[in-house]
Amino acid sequence: MAQTTSYFIEDDAGLAVRLRLNEVLAALQSCNAGATAPTGTRPGMIWYDTSGAAPVLRIRNATDEAWEELLDGGVY
Repeated sequence: MAQTTSYFIEDDAGLAVRLRLNEVLAALQSCNAGATAPTGTRPGMIWYDTSGAAPVLRIRNATDEAWEELLDGGVY
């Protein structure tokens, strides 16, 4: 599980940029999984909320004002 505070990549030295890219890619690969919501949000952003007994997949609404539930961890 990985999250990042921002998807912005600073113009920096090679190793710092590479580490930052790895952090951002890890967050994307895990759907921003974590027990707390990502801080730097955008409309349509996905978050795999692991805070409850059953995980919930959430998406940021079109106005970037709230998280909406897509799927809960229950059995369908």
